[in-house]
Amino acid sequence: MEKLNRARGNFATGICYVNLEYKTWNILRSKGDFNWLQTSLPDNFIYLGHNQAPTSSQRVFDQKTSHPFVCGDWVVAHNGVLTNYKNLISQFTPGHSNPVDSSVIPALFCEFESRYGPCEDIDDEKEIILPVLGYLEGTFALWIVNLRSMNIYIARQGSTLYHKDVNVSSIKGDDYLPVEEGVLYSYSKDGLIPFGNFKSKSPFLTL
Repeated sequence: MEKLNRARGNFATGICYVNLEYKTWNILRSKGDFNWLQTSLPDNFIYLGHNQAPTSSQRVFDQKTSHPFVCGDWVVAHNGVLTNYKNLISQFTPGHSNPVDSSVIPALFCEFESRYGPCEDIDDEKEIILPVLGYLEGTFALWIVNLRSMNIYIARQGSTLYHKDVNVSSIKGDDYLPVEEGVLYSYSKDGLIPFGNFKSKSPFLTL
């Protein structure tokens, strides 16, 4: 699946893998394509990947400006373009300095968590994630991990995202169905489960 998604860009590759039972995790980032032949990865993990094209703000590989982005307990990878990136920083996180628009998303989760208290359960996480998604303008396809709980979430607005069984991909495979816009999904080895709705600001007309 990672190889299929290289068509969307191979400037950098990021992978977060988590074990839900033992609550262990790791993040790998590499310049260009990920070399699977030279890397030994453990079984019994869920793998979340991101293939990154060079952006107008960052055209030299750097770990700090490559997906996934981390703030506190939140890990996020994002396909798409946030058109209100600077406004979000000005309004919520004025100290944020990463030039990549995607980086503001986990920073917003941290900021909202600092305002409303730490997340104690999945419902608390929902109350943090949904408002943040409602503030995002532009396009996004996201996977989100909370490292404390190991809960995983999927959402999209405008950007392509498809699913089949337990697989989720920006590239459509055989018999894959679109992930519905404006819906936050929880994700596990059982696949996607709708978990809440946010007000989608998709720039594309849907009928």
